[in-house]
Amino acid sequence: MAVTIKDLAKETGLTAATISAYFNGANVRPYNKEKIERAIDRLGYVRNDYARGLRTHRSMTIGVLIPELSNLFSTTIVSEMEEDLRKKGYGIIVCDCRSDAAREKESVRFLMSKMADGLIVIPVSSDGSAFTELAASGTPVVAIDRITDSKHISHIVINNREASKEAVTSMINEGCKSIAIVCGETDVYTAAERFAGYAEAMEEAGLGEKIVAEVGHFSIDGGYRATKKLIGENPDIDGLFVTNYEMTVGAIIALKELGKEVGGDIAIMGFDNVEILKAVYPGIKTVSQPISEIGRTAAETLLAAIEGAPVSDKVLKAKMD
Repeated sequence: MAVTIKDLAKETGLTAATISAYFNGANVRPYNKEKIERAIDRLGYVRNDYARGLRTHRSMTIGVLIPELSNLFSTTIVSEMEEDLRKKGYGIIVCDCRSDAAREKESVRFLMSKMADGLIVIPVSSDGSAFTELAASGTPVVAIDRITDSKHISHIVINNREASKEAVTSMINEGCKSIAIVCGETDVYTAAERFAGYAEAMEEAGLGEKIVAEVGHFSIDGGYRATKKLIGENPDIDGLFVTNYEMTVGAIIALKELGKEVGGDIAIMGFDNVEILKAVYPGIKTVSQPISEIGRTAAETLLAAIEGAPVSDKVLKAKMD
């Protein structure tokens, strides 16, 4: 038979109320806490969170929905959030919708069937249709990286346009005259903002001709193919602004195959700072997102919303490295 709180009370000599207080995160005397934890180990007690959720209407579970598990930005954010949520007693369930709107809706239904107390999401599209009805009905939803059209969803983003403009301006100041951009489809908020920053920097410098490759998939292969195409059609390019990590890796592979010196023949500015990339190619400069801060802020915003805080949007600052 499963071990119960009554069994723990009998083993420790403490009251069931004290045992319950321990599990609910209330202050318990250190000596009693040690007794409870020793008893848990000896008896092999496993808390029934499902039954507890039925009583408290809290599952202590957060649903996390991302477009691609293979995307380094997404998985790093998940790792940061999990650490902060775990400290507050929450667990997470992660779903990958493969950047597909239909799978996104299926994943939302799955997560809510698991009684998730709220969702942290990187939306596939800007309309946020998969989450709008849920958020409007009172389930807290926090979107990161992308702004949706829903007024019921909190958003955590960075200053994409400003950071991109600063990055491209720095390339221009270092002598680049023909800068191309590899970006995602511009109907996605993040890609649109990063392209806008690039365009503003080019126009203010009098370099109005924009050389653009829109990539449908934010992947290594996408960056590789786009860079090959750009260089083939525009052999005089002397700078390349690539707007996420995976595409930057693909761009580097393409440049190497074309016999171009990274940071020499062509200046390259990436997005998302990854130390190993800069160690291998020290000529690369990057726009670094505050990933730890994004994860922490998303977790804090959702937990506050679960406690009744209103919807709120936050814009965090990226920096050049």
